[in-house]
Amino acid sequence: MQLRLPGVDPPQQVRPAADRGEPLLWVRRIRVLRELQRGDEHVLRDVELRRGLNIVWAPPEASTNGNALFRSGVAGHTAGKTTFCRLLRHALGEGGFAAEATRRRIRETLPAGWLLAEVVVAGRLWTVARPFGKGHHPFCVEGAGADQMLAGGEHAELQAFLDAVGKAVTGPLPAGRFPTREETVRWPHILPWLTRDQECRFADFLEWRHSSSGSDAPGLNVDERQFLVRSVLGLITDDEREEQERNARLVADKKEAAQKEPLLAHQAAVDHGRVERLLSIEVAPPSSGLFGSQARTELDRRKADLARRIAKLTDSDNRTDLRSALERAVEAEALAGRDLEEAKGRLAMEQAAIEQLEGRAKGDKQTDLLAALPPPRDYCNVPMKLARERGCPLAATRPADLAERRSERSAAEELDVQRELVRALEANVEQKRTAQEAAKTATQEARRSYLAAATAFDEERGRLLDEQARLGQSQRLVDDAEDAWRQSTQQAEAVRTLGADIEASYAHQEELRRSGRQALGKFSATFDYVLRALLGDEVEGRVDTSGRALVLLVEHRGERESAALATVKLLAFDLAAMTDSVQGRGCFPRFLLHDGPREADMAADIYERLFLYARRLEECFSGEPGFQYIVTTTTQPPTDFLHEPWLRLQIAGAPAEERLLRMDL
Repeated sequence: MQLRLPGVDPPQQVRPAADRGEPLLWVRRIRVLRELQRGDEHVLRDVELRRGLNIVWAPPEASTNGNALFRSGVAGHTAGKTTFCRLLRHALGEGGFAAEATRRRIRETLPAGWLLAEVVVAGRLWTVARPFGKGHHPFCVEGAGADQMLAGGEHAELQAFLDAVGKAVTGPLPAGRFPTREETVRWPHILPWLTRDQECRFADFLEWRHSSSGSDAPGLNVDERQFLVRSVLGLITDDEREEQERNARLVADKKEAAQKEPLLAHQAAVDHGRVERLLSIEVAPPSSGLFGSQARTELDRRKADLARRIAKLTDSDNRTDLRSALERAVEAEALAGRDLEEAKGRLAMEQAAIEQLEGRAKGDKQTDLLAALPPPRDYCNVPMKLARERGCPLAATRPADLAERRSERSAAEELDVQRELVRALEANVEQKRTAQEAAKTATQEARRSYLAAATAFDEERGRLLDEQARLGQSQRLVDDAEDAWRQSTQQAEAVRTLGADIEASYAHQEELRRSGRQALGKFSATFDYVLRALLGDEVEGRVDTSGRALVLLVEHRGERESAALATVKLLAFDLAAMTDSVQGRGCFPRFLLHDGPREADMAADIYERLFLYARRLEECFSGEPGFQYIVTTTTQPPTDFLHEPWLRLQIAGAPAEERLLRMDL
């Protein structure tokens, strides 16, 4: 099986591009201070780094007496090489400078400690200062080294440095926005790839951060990491990115339509059942197309019948007449009551006059008594002459000029006249009382009639309004059921249409990828070159695509897979990305950090070839290398690399002075 692409051969020698003479990003110095002050007494560790290969070595404790049980075996693994990597990542913008437990111990031991880093970004020097303890704010200085920064000067917010890095690294990307979400690719998205967690064990080329590391790197799913890698490598174009965005929208729309379609169909069925219950009839289901016409015909018939009954009720409404009759009866009752009270008052007055006549009028004194009596009172204040002319029964029994003849009457005669008047008044009171009772009865009857008519009207009107509301609700349910079914049908059709559009989008993306096969072929050839450098010339490697994913393949008498080979493929992939960028392809910033990359029983000779390859890459440059590759290791590098310029730092787990921070934590 031939893995290499036709017409694309692996490079025989890497030729750096003229515009790639310096890494886009590289770290010149890492310094740890007890406190932010000048002077060697405040420096815990000062590590100068270079362009090209940089080795941080933490050898295990050597034994001159052979191996034995219970002998220390952690010296090289507790020296601080991973902490060194985390500090470097922290200097480049990552939030956490260690796992939570280690971070807490460092803060307790170095509450005033600071991390300083000299970083060159697009040829411009920056010094980054980040505190270990809380309460201080990180900052940066542009155009000055750590010593100059400590000597004093203007400081800027750390964000100024991060903005410069982001502009330098993400600005040239051919596709700078994720297709699955409205977010641009930022420096914190790329940093994890360049500085992999050792906890990920170098098992998958797309696994960059492990949950146990306590990193605050932004989370990306597998598709987003695939997109990011392809963009950095220059294997995706704007057209393909836009098509991926369109495809993502189509997939989301199809998913939404597939979710809505059954819900809308169910809602249509529910509304159909409610219409049948409200109308107490059976109508065709919404899916038949007859539902709306049948239901509306029945609704129109019932609305017309209801309108006739409402008109009939309005025409038969006699509440106004009955209320007028009630008001007249109440008024007549009030007048009758007033007449009765006036008659009873006159009767009481005349009865009092009789008592005075009988009690006080004796003998001759009766004349004086009669003379002292007030003038006779006309009943109801009506002149006697007018009352007699109108036939009043009380006036008919009285003399025409009682006042003139008073003196001529005897006391007995006056008393008889008074008693006759009282009898007439008593009869009149009874007559008024009878009239009042009749008026009360008439009022009660009028009130009962009005209330009965009003109650009957309101009850019938309420029933008609309830029916009108039910018909209105039924009308709305008919409309809702039709609308829900129509939308359900539209969503079902959308699912079919979008499915076809998605398939067409996949085909178009594949067509766009085919047009970019040359770029992929060149990167695949570089991957093959690096893989053969590590595993031998008889091995063939290839980077292929499966949908939107990159796939790493290795062939040696058939396709090969193992844990050790997976690690080698990952390392070769990272080195190929850097090598391709050195040759002028892609946007990899030519900065790479591998923390303890010997994993899964990787053979020692293969592991050594990592260092040999990095040196070979350095030799491609006439001056300083145009990349920076930092490797931390507990395994001894080849003897030729155990000195400068490659060995930049050697640390050990014991004694404490040999550890990275020169103390036990």
